[in-house]
Amino acid sequence: MKNLMVWGLLAMMLASCGTTQNKQNINTDINAKIEATKPLDNMDNEYLILSDAQQSIVDRGNQFALNLFRTQAGMDSKVVSPLSVSFLMAMLANGADSTTKDEILSTVAGDKSLSVAELNDTYAAFLRMAANGDKLTTINIANYIALNKGFKLKSTYAGTVGSKYAANVENLDFASPKALKHINQWCSDKTCRMIPSIIDCLNPSDVAVLLNAIYFNGSWTHQFPKKNTRLENFQGYTRDIKKVDMMHQERKFFYADNSRFAAVELPYGNGQYSMTVLLPNEGVSINDMMKQLTAGEFAKLQQQMSECIVDLKLPRFSTTTNVSLNAPLSALGAKTMFTSSADFSGMADAGVFVSAMLQKAKIEVSEEGTKAAAVTAGVIALTALHEQPRHVKFHAKRPFVYTINEKNSNAILFIGQFTGEEE
Repeated sequence: MKNLMVWGLLAMMLASCGTTQNKQNINTDINAKIEATKPLDNMDNEYLILSDAQQSIVDRGNQFALNLFRTQAGMDSKVVSPLSVSFLMAMLANGADSTTKDEILSTVAGDKSLSVAELNDTYAAFLRMAANGDKLTTINIANYIALNKGFKLKSTYAGTVGSKYAANVENLDFASPKALKHINQWCSDKTCRMIPSIIDCLNPSDVAVLLNAIYFNGSWTHQFPKKNTRLENFQGYTRDIKKVDMMHQERKFFYADNSRFAAVELPYGNGQYSMTVLLPNEGVSINDMMKQLTAGEFAKLQQQMSECIVDLKLPRFSTTTNVSLNAPLSALGAKTMFTSSADFSGMADAGVFVSAMLQKAKIEVSEEGTKAAAVTAGVIALTALHEQPRHVKFHAKRPFVYTINEKNSNAILFIGQFTGEEE
């Protein structure tokens, strides 16, 4: 369960750092000090518990989260939502077959033999948890498919994404500016205006846009007193010194450390959601830390944390990231869906492929808590439109032959040649 809470926010957690600590041996349970929320009305708690198979999918989803984050290596601040990508990839998996489906499943779930039905049940369970979990924390997940007029999804596919992913399917005229405005308005509405738009333009030849939006708004269980925030030095990636607004508090948090990094867990609301901050030790870079971090180690870290009195400093920050996912996902193994060889025969009768997948994400961390949002979009186009035109030269500087043809029958009406001489 704890891994599931971390999954959707993992990349957001990894984007933040900066803590000092004073570890002591304290065995009391911090959760006992957190006031429990009112029990859910008419909701069976067993309904919100994952099966072993579903938990296994979540665990492997955490590995995908780490793999995806590693593709974004660089010196700038960034945030991505691997859960948002996984939701979109799962919807694509329902329409995929053969190699395309195998690659999608291997990339997001680590197992090409995984049943798509099991994948669907896991995401449906996560949607239930998001809607009925911590009443002190807001997490909204929405899925949407915009179809160009005249393009139809197979009924089985539309039914599955509707029932398992609560995806609204809508027909729009992609040639009209209203379609672009409508899609971007959906993004803005579902993220409380944190992501005001996702697509800059629509190609009238595109046939569909698949979208997932995630919005998170959580107040710290233990907020940072604003009076403690000071402008302090922060050593940048290249050891340059920057000035940041540093928040500060000292209290009991779950904490762990090892030879590579220290970690502290900051709960939101009643504790169902939390931020885990991983701070590399002196002399260890983020890249060095992430190269060795696996989903198994991360899960073990969560279990090994003990309650300590932590002298905690954390920057107040805001980060926005806009990333194309074609290359990262291809590098992670899901490459066929971006090519003319893509098989989405379960989605539509026409040959289609994913022409572009992109994500916009934003996170705001303050004394009160965290707001974060992400929208992932997959643009679907007809396979025939995928091949990129070759760059060639055609300089008719020597004799040539020409014909005049009727297009439908290809009948030659005229044929001739030109050798440079004119009548």
